[in-house]
Amino acid sequence: MIIDDSDVFMFFQKILLNKFVPVVIILLLLVSGTYAQEEDAVQTEGSNAVWRIGFLEIIHQTFSSDDLHPFYQMTGTNRFKGGKGYFGQTVLDPEKNDLIPNISNKNADEHGSKDGFLTKLFSNIPLLKGLPPFSLEYILPTGYDVGIGLAFAYTNIWLDDTKVRAATQGADDSYATPLLRLASHFYMFSASFHPFGVPRPDDLDIFLGFGLSRVESTLRYGIRKNPTIPEYASVTKTELSGSSGMMPFRRMGVASGGDSFGFILEFLLPGINEIIDNPFATNTIIDSTVYDSTYNDRGGALPSKVGMPGGITRMSWTYSF
Repeated sequence: MIIDDSDVFMFFQKILLNKFVPVVIILLLLVSGTYAQEEDAVQTEGSNAVWRIGFLEIIHQTFSSDDLHPFYQMTGTNRFKGGKGYFGQTVLDPEKNDLIPNISNKNADEHGSKDGFLTKLFSNIPLLKGLPPFSLEYILPTGYDVGIGLAFAYTNIWLDDTKVRAATQGADDSYATPLLRLASHFYMFSASFHPFGVPRPDDLDIFLGFGLSRVESTLRYGIRKNPTIPEYASVTKTELSGSSGMMPFRRMGVASGGDSFGFILEFLLPGINEIIDNPFATNTIIDSTVYDSTYNDRGGALPSKVGMPGGITRMSWTYSF
């Protein structure tokens, strides 16, 4: 699936208008400092293959349009129309003193029984109980003065309905919004094209590529105690669901090249594939007629699956060798 030009434009517009811009400016300043530190490094004409490891990332997620927030697609509730995506660190959150905060949130919310195969496998890592986000890329030369790269990356997001509600909808009582807490794990394989060859220590590495990601998601969903419908929601009711799917994506970005430490800033543009099962389509927790009249502002049947079309901006430290 391909996102059209208007979707891409809207995605970049959201990035420019959001708080990610100051972070990008800081990145560019720090990259300039990195070049000065790497001037003494020697690599002959960028002809050698390079390994690049990414770590300590910051993620920013946006959606192609107001109607495509996954929580709005799932529930039909206007409070999520034009809602926010994830923004923050996926490793080492100093405010919470947490090594992998999104994994910790998921585990604390007891999603483990619905984890996908890979997520459940990595949950056996001692102490961490999950896989820290990272990327690993191999960039090699060709006979045409360009480079090609193969990469694997893992990251995750945590969407909590109390944080992603649309600011434009105004304040509301908490019970007026269905309860949702979504954990998604992205296992991404990609190939990339490096038009200026294998990155060297004193150059920027610009790249374009495409890939395929396995997305494993778990969702706690439900209805909060609601005094407007006491016979149906006298207490908060929640259940768990899990799903997995394949998501194609495009990739573009810039990185500091060559040996030693640097930065990478990349944009991942997911396709419109429907990759998350929507439990509200078959189980609205309460009577479906009451649910529709109370929460479903869009009206009509809710979709059985939803996607995350839009973009993910990823910034991280790198180490190249």
